[in-house]
Amino acid sequence: MNKKRLSLIGSIILVGILFGLGGFFLLQRTYSPTVQEVKDEFTGTWRADSVTKDGYAWFVEYSFKNGAYDMKTESTFKDNGTYQIIKRFEDNVSVQMQKTSIPYNKMYDIYISILDENTIMIDGMKLYRK
Repeated sequence: MNKKRLSLIGSIILVGILFGLGGFFLLQRTYSPTVQEVKDEFTGTWRADSVTKDGYAWFVEYSFKNGAYDMKTESTFKDNGTYQIIKRFEDNVSVQMQKTSIPYNKMYDIYISILDENTIMIDGMKLYRK
């Protein structure tokens, strides 16, 4: 074989390798899973209220936004701090949320069930989106 033929064969092999690598990276990019932004479905204000048999009116109101929460009641008890979702259960309606209370300097977990887009349950109490 002469030099021209070897050079031509080398060029063909090089082009083939480049096309092969390009195709490989294109397939990786095409079939790689897309990253979904996790929506915080709790953002907003949620409220439960009622009147007991004895006529005592009560309420609990949670506000969630950007990893911060504020909780107030009809009494003087209030709480605020930060939160993060620790776990989403396979039923796709239950989550474990970790709250860190600023005034009480305490970290604790709560479990929330999402009944629909406007109704959640926290600690067995149904709260509705305001």
